[in-house]
Amino acid sequence: MRLEAAVLALLGLALGCSDDSHRLGGSLQDVSGSTTRRAGSCASGADLEFIDQMEDGDGTIEMVERRGGVWFAFNDKTGSQFPSIDAETFSMSELAPARGSSLRAARSYGEGFTVWGAGIGFELYNQKAYDLSRYAGITFWARRAPGTASALRFAVTDSATAPRGGKCRDYADYSTCNDYFGADLSLSTAFRSYSFNWSELSQVGWGEPHPASITTSEVYGIRFQTDPVEEFDFWIDDVALLCHPE
Repeated sequence: MRLEAAVLALLGLALGCSDDSHRLGGSLQDVSGSTTRRAGSCASGADLEFIDQMEDGDGTIEMVERRGGVWFAFNDKTGSQFPSIDAETFSMSELAPARGSSLRAARSYGEGFTVWGAGIGFELYNQKAYDLSRYAGITFWARRAPGTASALRFAVTDSATAPRGGKCRDYADYSTCNDYFGADLSLSTAFRSYSFNWSELSQVGWGEPHPASITTSEVYGIRFQTDPVEEFDFWIDDVALLCHPE
């Protein structure tokens, strides 16, 4: 990992940005100019361990701690979305203006979906389960374009909720899968920082099974999904793992 670049990026956010920053499900964090979290390896005592900073421009997450996955788009096939679900590669989009020292972010926009919507996400370990039990939670930055939908569902796919885990069921006319643990966000047109401990995430409630919490030892990936019908245009940046409980 590019440790020095990561630290500089965080310092840039703390010192020069007008971006809002807050925490859902807990107390306020790092609001414009307060303390900066130290980035690096959780095993070495850092506060944050980046999954992807997006600055390399490609759709591959950073190959740290044996993680290795790619970003992808998904949707219900009733509308239009960028990037396309059929695209061979996922490229990061340039931020204009930049967010402090951050120059790129993952972006998706589209409209016209009528069933369950569309979104983007990434795998942590090439479609195999990855152990996140040694981490406290996750943090990322997000915003939307003016005049577009503010609702966004952040979700963590694990062995209890994803079809590949074998604990939920897909039937001919319905499925009990994909009721992932997550949180409903209301995006602003300015970037905001969102942070969650694993225990703060919950299922919507329509699927089965209903475990008490995420199976953090068997996580497949992360998703950001919009509601159907509305026009959407959202950005995700600097996704990182929380090293310590808050």
